[in-house]
Amino acid sequence: MFWVSGAAVAFFITAAAFLLLANLGTGPSEKRLPADPGADASGPALDLSLDEAELATLAALPDQRLDLTVENAGDEDLSNVNLTLEVSSENTALLDARYYRDTVEKLPTGESTTVPFYLDLSMPQSTVESRVEAPDAPEPPRKIVEIRATTPEGDSAIKTAILPL
Repeated sequence: MFWVSGAAVAFFITAAAFLLLANLGTGPSEKRLPADPGADASGPALDLSLDEAELATLAALPDQRLDLTVENAGDEDLSNVNLTLEVSSENTALLDARYYRDTVEKLPTGESTTVPFYLDLSMPQSTVESRVEAPDAPEPPRKIVEIRATTPEGDSAIKTAILPL
């Protein structure tokens, strides 16, 4: 009985020591940062938008026009907004990515501009040849269109669309 009561007392002392150490390691909850930044935080300075109806009309052909709208939603004028549009396959094993670049020299506060891109959405020749050799292959994978906008000031925005061509 003496051994059992001694082991129980040792267990409770050890448990209390661990609880005390755990409570010392955490600070009071009022010092933690809130999850919501609040109303004082401003939104992103750059905003990108694509017309969904225009995306729906794209086909697996060369010279497809896609208009991108770039808006300065910040409180300062932006200059040298670099736009990079990447068209790649949903199948990451295919190395058929195509890149298109453009720059908006000046974008005043609250203004937006439309930038046209002419995309080649046709299948690369290597994909066409592999489909001829393997006629039982599944349909070609969808195309992923990713647009990135960056400024020298550090503002950035990304927009992604998946095209079932």
